[in-house]
Amino acid sequence: MANKATGRRRFLATLGMGGLYYTVRGAFAQELVLTPAQTLGPFYPDRLPLDLDNDLLVINDAITPGVGEIAWVSGRVLDRRGQPVRGALVEIWQTDNNGAYIHTASPITNRDRNFQGYGKFLTGSSGEYLFRTVKPGIYPGRTRHIHFAITAPGEPRFVTQLYVRGESLNANDGVLNGIRDTAQRDSVIVPWVGVPGSRIGELAALFDIVLGFTPVENAASSRPTLVSMGGVVHAGTLNPGAASGSWVALFGDNLASVTRSWRASDIANGKLPESLEGVSVRINNKPAFVQYVSPKQLNVLAPADSASGSVPVTVTNAGGSSDPVAVDFQVFQPGFFLLPQEYVAAVHADGAVVGPAGLIDGLRTLPAQPGEQVILFGTGFGPTSPATPAGEVVLDAAPLANPVTLRIDTVAVDFAFAGVSGVGLYQFNVTVPDLPDGDHAVTAEIAGVRTAKIARIRITHAV
Repeated sequence: MANKATGRRRFLATLGMGGLYYTVRGAFAQELVLTPAQTLGPFYPDRLPLDLDNDLLVINDAITPGVGEIAWVSGRVLDRRGQPVRGALVEIWQTDNNGAYIHTASPITNRDRNFQGYGKFLTGSSGEYLFRTVKPGIYPGRTRHIHFAITAPGEPRFVTQLYVRGESLNANDGVLNGIRDTAQRDSVIVPWVGVPGSRIGELAALFDIVLGFTPVENAASSRPTLVSMGGVVHAGTLNPGAASGSWVALFGDNLASVTRSWRASDIANGKLPESLEGVSVRINNKPAFVQYVSPKQLNVLAPADSASGSVPVTVTNAGGSSDPVAVDFQVFQPGFFLLPQEYVAAVHADGAVVGPAGLIDGLRTLPAQPGEQVILFGTGFGPTSPATPAGEVVLDAAPLANPVTLRIDTVAVDFAFAGVSGVGLYQFNVTVPDLPDGDHAVTAEIAGVRTAKIARIRITHAV
């Protein structure tokens, strides 16, 4: 078990416990160019696909991906001051490589059945979103574009479109040229550039969406309140929901009067604290274990529970108890912890963080190499054998009780260990497959449940 514990220690020492909830604070004070609203169009899906995640290239666990120029579309959702908007639901829908929508009335009917056509993403505190898709094809009367719909907490749905800089049809596109303000029109036409080192010609498009509102802080009440939509989420992926014995992040207002994480003195006789600075959380009327408190965010370990479905979550502090928020609770909600730009939280054997150089200021980050073993980290992967009691310090690593399949791109990867190596912390010692240089999606499936959000890993053959 030594290699497992060592990997966990390196991860925690490198990133700190707070690294599991990495955020990027907004640093913009100036008023930005507002993203122009555009038409929803006639082809918003009339029948949503079974797979609704942010990887449009692969549907559920299909082996065959969609065809086309692979593109990573990312950016931030910001308010008019440039501050990131947390909890914004970002939806996209677009044509496939042939120019066909998944809508039943699509004017082009030879649809790529392996292309998802629609995806969604819930932003975290950094306001960032990410989709893996293909460069949209062309259908009669329009230039290449991707439809976006953004629903920020407490705000009406906002719809716009993203375009490809340099596309010849832009000059004659009536929808695009209907944007009269030049700066606004230019803001939705972005470069689609090659991903450095990608052997398969992947593209990257960066599109920040600036919404025309300014959030108003409500300091009138000291009673805690939880965000009703996306206020209780998987601590790695920030997808709504919670899983038995796994890490959960909660967002709201007046959650705590101070900011701090647990200390060694808070852990008594191997038991984790159910309250920190007078703040406690109950999930399905059972106490959670509180690791971090702040006025707007809490991090807790969910209690062990076999419940499945909607359960109430409440926060209690000196100001009272919050109204309950209904949360989808499952035994399995697998997901990887994520670094900036959705790179999977992982380390090399020497403790260096896996990722493109310069990914995190002040940390040594290096891409993975084919054939080496790296250690990935996540939460929500379910029970272990022997069982690992929730709420107790983990002294020995324990393997998963259920078989798990890990894939990098479409390749099922070999692993030396898969299980719990710390409190709520799942570790996977995997061998990097021989894939082309560039970014590749990382997915996992356990007990029939697949990770619902893209994680990616940078691979290079260079020494």
